[in-house]
Amino acid sequence: MHSDPVCLIVTSRLRPGLDGGYTVATMRRAQLFAEAGHPVVLATVDLHPDYAPFAAEFRRLGLADTQTVMRNLLEEVRSRPAILRDAADPELEPTIDESAGTHREAFELDAAGVPWRQVVRDTSGAVVFTDFFDAEGIPLFRLPFVAAPDWWRTEAVIDVLTAGHTPTGGAGVVPSRVGGLAGFGALYRAWWRALVDDQRALHPDARLVAIAEARQVGEHWNGTGGVPLVHTVHNAHTTPPHDWDSPMDITWSGWLDTLPRYDAVVWLTERQRSEVARRRAGAEDGAPGDAPGYVIPHPAEPPADVLADPSVVAGADHRDLDRAVMVARLAPQKRLDHAIRAWRRVVDARPTARLDIYGDGPLRADLQALIDELRLGDAVTLHGHTPDAPEQSRTAALLLLTSVYEGQSLAITEAMARGCPAVSYNIAYGPGELITDGETGRLVPAGDIAALADAVLGMLGNATEIDRLSRASLEWALANGPDRARERWERLFADLAGRTPRALSS
Repeated sequence: MHSDPVCLIVTSRLRPGLDGGYTVATMRRAQLFAEAGHPVVLATVDLHPDYAPFAAEFRRLGLADTQTVMRNLLEEVRSRPAILRDAADPELEPTIDESAGTHREAFELDAAGVPWRQVVRDTSGAVVFTDFFDAEGIPLFRLPFVAAPDWWRTEAVIDVLTAGHTPTGGAGVVPSRVGGLAGFGALYRAWWRALVDDQRALHPDARLVAIAEARQVGEHWNGTGGVPLVHTVHNAHTTPPHDWDSPMDITWSGWLDTLPRYDAVVWLTERQRSEVARRRAGAEDGAPGDAPGYVIPHPAEPPADVLADPSVVAGADHRDLDRAVMVARLAPQKRLDHAIRAWRRVVDARPTARLDIYGDGPLRADLQALIDELRLGDAVTLHGHTPDAPEQSRTAALLLLTSVYEGQSLAITEAMARGCPAVSYNIAYGPGELITDGETGRLVPAGDIAALADAVLGMLGNATEIDRLSRASLEWALANGPDRARERWERLFADLAGRTPRALSS
């Protein structure tokens, strides 16, 4: 892949240990582009004053290196407040009822000891708005609190501020209003325009391509700087039962309405791409005007030692034939109670079987209570968050996945990249396109606990079966690694080079 274009990855927040596979996948995509010679900038709209510690932790985890460029909206508008003050429209009237805020919390200070945020609440304790301050502690903008699930679509005006006067005998500064920004979109675009200008100054002869990793940013790009926008998809767009025509919440249904704005949409699976086309047009071809759809799965990424010598993990000799692992957030989506209930059946038939679960989340206490209730304390262990959790599949007989839905499942690709086959519910989306049932792993009907237990029992202790599936799953991973993903992105970038960005042609 040649060094053109420059990739500007726009995203919501990127913090180590938060947002599960979304964060890992976004960081790995940035690495994929950088390794191919592309200049890459990760641009987050996170309202956090200091991303340096996050970048350092990503480097420690191997998800970034010293060349990784992370830029953050709040950090940059604090240090360059003219970005917002010049963009503010003095004709926009405020929509925040300042009088509703009766209690100002203490200033929150940045690493330099300068105020960066102050939360304002009403008499019930609910947040009304938040004031943000520039790097000198001068009021910069006032953000309304929006409780709606699609909060980023609010039309509430964001007030842009500057220093006013200091009350006689008082503390702090009473802000003066410069003007307003029409919602989060105007806030984001004011910064993005400066970001695009910076990149064009650094790379005057290169094309820029923006890659939106989250709906809240993609919907607001609107042709910023004339840069084409590729929108990625990380998760399932439906609600239970996750059929092609299942209901959607407003955050997804609203996003599907914006598809014609994008220059390309990257899906993780063919099934999801085709189901969205069917939903929108009643046919596989998609609705007229919808963005071109590309299917580019997250690649399998075997560790360096496995790439150098696959025999270090291939086959049953490297595996504990009684041990299964799960790598999952302890949250309702992952449906870990099914795995624990299935394990009661497994242990009844094979008392030496063990299930090790790596991950943390809000259901930990409930899941531990279920383990205790089913008397599985010696057979099922919740290990909590472990940074090297994917490495646990090196020695396991199998990986178990019981999710309600997925975007693709990084856990499965990480396991197969270490020669560990998976037993998974056949859910929307991902497992059915990663696993060939009976050849590289096992697929069972979604929600069928008995079938899940039977599939596990068909593998545990069966050295011949585990050896066969281990070698086949590793072979799949080696054939579906970063090189294949880069080739698909190469074709996408080449297609974009031959088209006028949609925002300019409409």
